[in-house]
Amino acid sequence: MNQKFKLAPSPTCACGQENQTAEHILQRCPLLDEERKEVWPSPTPLQTKLYGSRQELEKTTTFITSAGLIV
Repeated sequence: MNQKFKLAPSPTCACGQENQTAEHILQRCPLLDEERKEVWPSPTPLQTKLYGSRQELEKTTTFITSAGLIV
């Protein structure tokens, strides 16, 4: 988010574990575990979250909104 779009002041995620990439946010960030499990109760591949059916993309939008992310 920082390197490509300059949407964040630092490339490091607020969790401090990794750079704030789409993959990190959608798949692994511990700060967003609750929101992620609410939208995707079972593990879902990143490919599905980004390029899946309309229903899957709506889930991704719901996750982004509930997490308070700005894109």
